[in-house]
Amino acid sequence: MAILAFLNGIFLRIVGLLLSLIMVWTVPPSRAVTFEAKDPDNLRLQVSVFADIHMQGFFWSQFRLPMQSFDQLTRSLRDISGAAQPIDALVLLGDNTMNGQSLEYIWLYGLLSRYNRARETFVVMGNHDLSLNTMAPRTAIDRHNFFWQSYDGTRATEAYYSRVIGGYTFIALAGEGPADGNVTNPSADERIISDEQIAWLAQTMENAPEGKPIFVFVHQHVNTGFPLPEFFPRAAEIREILEQYDNVFVFNGHWHSLPMLYSLENGVHYVNAPTIHSHGYGEHDIAGEGLQLEVYDDRVIIRGRNFMAGEWMDEYFVVELVQ
Repeated sequence: MAILAFLNGIFLRIVGLLLSLIMVWTVPPSRAVTFEAKDPDNLRLQVSVFADIHMQGFFWSQFRLPMQSFDQLTRSLRDISGAAQPIDALVLLGDNTMNGQSLEYIWLYGLLSRYNRARETFVVMGNHDLSLNTMAPRTAIDRHNFFWQSYDGTRATEAYYSRVIGGYTFIALAGEGPADGNVTNPSADERIISDEQIAWLAQTMENAPEGKPIFVFVHQHVNTGFPLPEFFPRAAEIREILEQYDNVFVFNGHWHSLPMLYSLENGVHYVNAPTIHSHGYGEHDIAGEGLQLEVYDDRVIIRGRNFMAGEWMDEYFVVELVQ
C-alpha cells in the first residue's frame, strides 16, 4: 500500500506540473502580502478553512476542463500563500470532490501540490466524497485515504481520524455510508455513523491535551442553532461527548446558501463555513468564501474571508477561552 501510494504520488506530481502550466495563463500574479493576523506577536496557530471545493472531473460531453473549479481553488490558495504569518494548517471541510472520482482527486492533488503553502493539510470527507450513488462507501473511503496518503503521508483507514497540529487536537468526523445499505439512494448518502466512530470520538476527546482548545471538523452540522434542521446522524450523541469539555470548536460546511454563522450551545462553539465553490443558488452563494482561524493563549478569533477576492468579510468573532 505504501509503495503504491508513493508511485501514485509521483504520477500525481506530474499531473500537478501540467496543471500548473495551465493555470499560469488564468491566474494573476500574487501580491507580496495578502493578509496579516490581528496580533502577530502572540499568535499560536493560524488555520485556513475551505468548505465545498467540489472539484469536478472532465466534462466529456463538452470536452473541456472544469476551469471554474480550478480558478476558484487556485485563487483561494494563492491568497493564503501570501499571508504575513505562515498558515499552520489548511482544512478542507468536505465535498472536496464532486463525485469522489479518481480524476477529481488528480485535479485536486495537482492544484494543491502547486499552490498550497500551508504547513499541513487536514482533510474531511463530505457526502459528495462518499460518491453519492456512484460506488460503495468503503471504496470511496479507501480511495480518499489513498490519495491523501499520496499527498502528505497521512495514514488513515476510516473516514474519521485525528491529528495534533501545532500542539492542538484536530478531529475529523465523517459519514460512513448510506443508512439502508443501498448505494443507489443518493438521499441516504451520509447516514451511517458507526459505534466505533462514536467510541473513538469519546476516547480522542479524553486524550486531548488539557487547557488547549479542541477543533472538530465535520462536513454537515451537528448542532441545533442554525436556521436549517440538524442533518448529521447521531448528532445528539456527538454533542453529548463534546459538551463534557471546555473550549471545543466545531466547524461545518455543506450549506452553500448560508453565510458564516456562529452559535454557542451548552458550552460548545459551532461555526458554519461558507463555500469556496459557487453553485449559483441560494440567497448567499458567493465563490471563494471561507474562514481564517487565529488561536492565542486566551482567545480564538474567527474571521470570514473571501479568499478569491482577497477581502475580509463583515463576519468576525472573538471567543474568550475558559482558563
